[in-house]
Amino acid sequence: MSQRLTGAADSSIADVVVLGAGIVGVTAALELQRRGYRTLLVDREGPAAGCSFGNGGAIGPNTCTPFALPGIMRKIPKWYFDLDGPVTINPGWALRSLPWILRWIRSSSREAARSSARGMRFLHEGCLDSYRDMLGPNLYADLVREEGYLYVYESGRASRNELFAEDLRRELGIPSHILGADELREFEPSLSRRFHRATLLPGNGHTVNPKRLVDTLFEKFTAAGGAFRLAEATELETADGQVRVLRTRDRALPLHRLVLCAGVWSREFARHLGVRLPLVAERGYHVTYTESPIRLNHKIMNGSRGFGATSMETGLQITGTVELADADAPPNWRRAEALSRAAAAMFDQPLFGNRTQWMGARPSLPDSLPVIDRAPGFANAFLNFGHSHWGLSGAPRSAKLVADLVEGKHVPPEAVAYACGRFG
Repeated sequence: MSQRLTGAADSSIADVVVLGAGIVGVTAALELQRRGYRTLLVDREGPAAGCSFGNGGAIGPNTCTPFALPGIMRKIPKWYFDLDGPVTINPGWALRSLPWILRWIRSSSREAARSSARGMRFLHEGCLDSYRDMLGPNLYADLVREEGYLYVYESGRASRNELFAEDLRRELGIPSHILGADELREFEPSLSRRFHRATLLPGNGHTVNPKRLVDTLFEKFTAAGGAFRLAEATELETADGQVRVLRTRDRALPLHRLVLCAGVWSREFARHLGVRLPLVAERGYHVTYTESPIRLNHKIMNGSRGFGATSMETGLQITGTVELADADAPPNWRRAEALSRAAAAMFDQPLFGNRTQWMGARPSLPDSLPVIDRAPGFANAFLNFGHSHWGLSGAPRSAKLVADLVEGKHVPPEAVAYACGRFG
């Protein structure tokens, strides 16, 4: 990746520096550049090098179910002992996880979960239309599919969490359809007969290649005059209520305005601004069968096992699980092997051919909502991170909200859900 693309890579010329080139940072940079701000994007690896490379591709305007739901407390003991379960806690992180787990439990009450669902609904609504606008009709048709999500279940009866999720969707006006076993066979003939029912969520979509989606938006940004610098940020310097300098490994970059979009690594930079947040790495894995003959008609969520399956242009991708651990700890490839075993039981034909595997660290807060806010006490520092499993869905409106903050505009009252002070 070249350090210089189009535009001026000198931060003293840039009106705004955006730190982080995942989907959240790239869409924010593109929005600011479109609004007339000379924008410099800074990243240590380049576009879509983290979660935006290997995520499951979900783009869900009708996605509103937070991770923390009533009854989660009963499941937590298993997370510490079942290393192959849908959620696990790395033994080396077990003691440090307790404060975050307690916040997670607090976010799982019925009232708190409803509040999170409203925040997710507002953030995600219209995201497919936003991508169509950013990409143009031809690129959008090439990169995005709108077949909906299909949640499939092995059990014959809905769990309490499923019923609560149905209530949330009903309250928020989100359509869903219940399918029996025979209808499910018609929708997805390749699925195993162990699945007895499904819930179809129309109006949702996915990208066929998350990396290529981000790269395409990045090219839109640079074509509009935006600049990029390949550099590893190390520190923020502040004075008199302003962020003055972004230090990297090789130089000091003067700042006029900073938008922090560095995913899970945003936590340490936020601390430089006096903002302490319960942001953790929710590490996810994927395996991709590059030569699989299986072609799915929808994005599939295995509701019984906690992972997803998606037909990508790179092959059949199996994505999911949650591993609470340090973001930069070595990958635990046992998690990928567990995914492969679970996926093998999901289809009526064997999964074979070349297989690739990947791990990424989702930036997650206990209530499943990101932080989109001005850093308190600083006139020129803005926060936009913590999108967890839903970065592709939340990035477009997040970009608009943070650009409004940069411009000094009033943001809608719903945006209080993303305030950085909500955790005390």
